[in-house]
Amino acid sequence: MSDRVLIALPDGRWLALSSDVFEAALRAGAESIGAAAAPGATRGANVEPLLSAEDAAPQVGVTARWLEDSARAGIVPHFKLGSTRVFRVSELADHFRVAGAPPPTDSQSVSPFRRLSRQ
Repeated sequence: MSDRVLIALPDGRWLALSSDVFEAALRAGAESIGAAAAPGATRGANVEPLLSAEDAAPQVGVTARWLEDSARAGIVPHFKLGSTRVFRVSELADHFRVAGAPPPTDSQSVSPFRRLSRQ
């Protein structure tokens, strides 16, 4: 059994490190990331999961369709993973609070606004 760790490099070559050197590099990387984070923050403490429109919509008081259409139109903050749009509830809540516009109270879609913007 080898005490080397193989790391694939982007150009197709391989880097072989001893396990001690590899562990030291991991610790140094974790420390540099920790130094760049906010003071007092612990690793993984403020990680908020990404939610689908169906999961996030009830938490902010809108329909899933409205949330998907608003994301597609660029109105609400979201992340696009492939063809799926995912949301962080805290970012949606901040968006509605900062923008000053309350979330819709009915189930109407924002698609008519999208069509108007393309004309």
